[in-house]
Amino acid sequence: MKRIEREKVIRNAYRTTILILTICCFFLGTVLVIHEMAREYEVHVLERQLDAKGVVENEEGLYTGIQLFLPEEIYVASGVTIELYDSQITSLGERILQYHVKWTCAVGRNMSRKFSVTGKEELAGTYPLIFTVFDDNGTQVVKATTELHIVHASTESFSLLTLGDSLSCDTATYERLNELTDGQIVYMGTRGVGGSLTEARRGFSAADYLKATGYDMEEPIEEVHPFYNEETGTFDWAYYKETTGFDPDAVEIFLGTNGLSVNPKENGDNIIQIVKNIHEHDPKLPIYLVHTLYPASQDGIGSWNNQGYALYGDRYKYEEDQKVFHLMTYLEEALKEEENLYCVPAGICHDSANNFDMLEEPVNPHSETMVQVPTDAVHPGRAGYRQIADCLYSVICGTKAQWRR
Repeated sequence: MKRIEREKVIRNAYRTTILILTICCFFLGTVLVIHEMAREYEVHVLERQLDAKGVVENEEGLYTGIQLFLPEEIYVASGVTIELYDSQITSLGERILQYHVKWTCAVGRNMSRKFSVTGKEELAGTYPLIFTVFDDNGTQVVKATTELHIVHASTESFSLLTLGDSLSCDTATYERLNELTDGQIVYMGTRGVGGSLTEARRGFSAADYLKATGYDMEEPIEEVHPFYNEETGTFDWAYYKETTGFDPDAVEIFLGTNGLSVNPKENGDNIIQIVKNIHEHDPKLPIYLVHTLYPASQDGIGSWNNQGYALYGDRYKYEEDQKVFHLMTYLEEALKEEENLYCVPAGICHDSANNFDMLEEPVNPHSETMVQVPTDAVHPGRAGYRQIADCLYSVICGTKAQWRR
């Protein structure tokens, strides 16, 4: 009897032990699950923070920093002020304000939203220029470097043919170029902007110049633009020169706004095809490729209309900035080995925050408080076109000695 009772006690103790162990395992498992959920939540919060700062995860699962773009060389002609805008050299656009940035250079001014430098004869020379981005802890996130060249002004006469869209159709650009060169530029083209000849057509994209596109937005109306050769079925520089008689010392190409896309390849490749065709027939001809401009603020994008119809009805500032940034970097990379090609960094040197014409309107329909709203999303006011001219002129002054014809 005692043996039976002893075995019963042992069995109960065994069952109790098993029950306690089971409860402990369940409790430990629950703790581990809760811990893992907490860890996943922390990771999710971190990813959201990183995404808010513009940090992305690459294919290897490693976090990479902001994309920056500075051309290998920046030119500033004597008598001209060139500015580089923080939000326009980064893939973040205006979100760069979430970081802390600084410019480092022996000349110029490191300012809150830009680097500004005025060319002076006594400062002529080359200076390292560094742009650095820091996080809230003061840790360096990313940096970019370039060479800043302050160069002598040039008033030597030369001829220039501008191939472009509506951004090449404002007289302020040519007026400013004439001021800077003392009227020594001979403009060529079958069309005119004020008193200057050009090949600028409103609404044209690079794709339009590659096919038989007509033009009826201004006089003279064209059944097809003069670069199109029916025999070759595309843009033909040799054909243009033969039929028009124009043989310029340099060509300016200012395209890209029409045809902008999240993926820059199609638009970029069309621009590249024009560059390649010109150099196929005229390999030593200097080509100045002007990067297109960043758009106005979201108020400008949202307000731009034609007789009440929204022109940019579904677009927003960040994505439009991305389109410009990636087209600019795509062209720079694809054409980096192209000889006698000079990129003009107008995209990063144009003050898109302040250069668009403004209209004063109430902050809401019933308020007496007024606010300034851009009237256009793409075409700057007079100050913007003059700033573009300063940039183009500076690059020409810095590279003109390299022309070989």
